[in-house]
Amino acid sequence: MTTTSKTSSPITSQRLLVLLGILSLVALSRSASGQPRESKFLVASDLHFNPLADSMLVKDLEATEPTRWEPIVDCTLPNTFSLYKSDTNWWLLKSALQQFPVTLRHPRFVMVTGDLLAHRFHETFKTVTHDSDQEHYRAFVLKTVQFLAWEIQRKFPGTKIYVTSGNNDNDCGDYTIVPNGTFLSDTAPIAKELASGDDDFANAWKSLGSFNVPRPSIPGVRIISINSIFFSQRYDPRSSSEGCKSVSSNGGTELMAWLEKNLAEAAQANQKVWLMFHIPPGIDGYATAIKSDSLINGGAADSAETCRKSIIPMWIPDWTSRFDNLLAKYSSTVLAGFAAHIHSDDFRLIGTAAAGRKFVLLNPAISPIYGQNPGFRVVSYKSDGTVTNQTTYYLTNLTYATSTTKGKWKKEYTFTRQWKSQELDARSLHTVYDEVVSDDGAREQWLKMFAVFGPVEREDKRFVRALYCTDEGLSMEQYKAYYCGATEDH
Repeated sequence: MTTTSKTSSPITSQRLLVLLGILSLVALSRSASGQPRESKFLVASDLHFNPLADSMLVKDLEATEPTRWEPIVDCTLPNTFSLYKSDTNWWLLKSALQQFPVTLRHPRFVMVTGDLLAHRFHETFKTVTHDSDQEHYRAFVLKTVQFLAWEIQRKFPGTKIYVTSGNNDNDCGDYTIVPNGTFLSDTAPIAKELASGDDDFANAWKSLGSFNVPRPSIPGVRIISINSIFFSQRYDPRSSSEGCKSVSSNGGTELMAWLEKNLAEAAQANQKVWLMFHIPPGIDGYATAIKSDSLINGGAADSAETCRKSIIPMWIPDWTSRFDNLLAKYSSTVLAGFAAHIHSDDFRLIGTAAAGRKFVLLNPAISPIYGQNPGFRVVSYKSDGTVTNQTTYYLTNLTYATSTTKGKWKKEYTFTRQWKSQELDARSLHTVYDEVVSDDGAREQWLKMFAVFGPVEREDKRFVRALYCTDEGLSMEQYKAYYCGATEDH
């Protein structure tokens, strides 16, 4: 009788050892070759959450700790998602929060690039509550921020979450934030906890609404967040502790000096930098087109001169110029930027080819108030901080989703596949811009993605030149040449 041994033969064992050795050598060689591994993080922006959407719930929310708000907002009526031209109600926010970890279960970290609070939050609170007490409003603002932080943390436990403040994030209204003000003091512990920050983090937030993460989730790469509201041409500083009285502010000067100091320290330490902020530099293309129409309808000639008079910058031009110069000075240090504010899926190119161009990705919004579909993105990057790709996801059934009809989110596009690029960088984004300028099909597709396939695309078609010129025309002079100039290649 013949028996079969279950023990491996010496030859098989030797082959297995050789195979394991080869695999180990391959892994080591990849590591030794310095090929960075790829990771992903999630970016959400312009949540514009409105807990006042159902006025019947507000008294209960005021009287309840934010960690116990969910059972209350789960009674929000109507039970439909907030529609186009409205900010984010609970049902839309809840759907987005549930989708984030479904799309990316274990992000390396999460970015939230500003505007947690709904538009006209201050005015709505007064209307709904008939309460003009500034301290009561301040307390409700803090509870709303605490609730949002709590909900995001629950979806990504143990994950660092970096939040930058937006123009609506304050306790005196839009664009009114002041250095060392009550809002920054109130929210510093929240921002610090979300990011697992230290005392320096909290102090920078309290003073300027900014922070520097010298040891973030990417070794050798700092994430520096700047409160770009101080640079906005709409900035109107007001003090909550003085009843929202207008005050003077050196926020822009202090922030630019703070940014330069932190960039210099990063460069000296041979570290790279990612910047995050809410309002990007450059031109407000939509506001510019609207103003141009208004001037022409008011009797002005449809001319290059009228066009030039219509240009509305995002930042005060001097701040844009200084920022541009600063990035040129630290061109080998700054890798990329992440911003939002326009609610659309877009980008900005900064600097010249000679100085080493930089790019800023502009994140789409969760709020559909401007007619875009709610969207967010996942960004891929290498371990050396090089951004390689991004994928945008959006809500496809906003108009009929409810608390019982689930929101349907899907992938909209992946950059490298959509634009047939090997990698996402300043060069590939410049190529996209050239295609949009010169090719009708590329321009039409770009506009669809700009609007996140929302109905605002139809309205934006007549403004498309004003919109895409912002991608390259950062300064007033550049934008004038591209948008108002006689040439047809921009």
